[in-house]
Amino acid sequence: MALFETNRDANKFKLVLRDFLIQLTEFGASETEQNELFLDEREAELEAKRKSEMEAALRIPGLVKPSDLPTMDEDD
Repeated sequence: MALFETNRDANKFKLVLRDFLIQLTEFGASETEQNELFLDEREAELEAKRKSEMEAALRIPGLVKPSDLPTMDEDD
């Protein structure tokens, strides 16, 4: 609201806008905290990507090493 109230005075507007941006930065989490928030989602995404790449590789005979082939007791 303060931004709208001070829009006619350039100096006051700039001060209010600067204060708002500082408060916004303080309110926002740091980059490491943001990374931790999305860690589970990123890990699930990487696992899904790895599975899809393995499935694509298994369609082509000889592309996957025999030691990397899934065994019958592995859950897919």
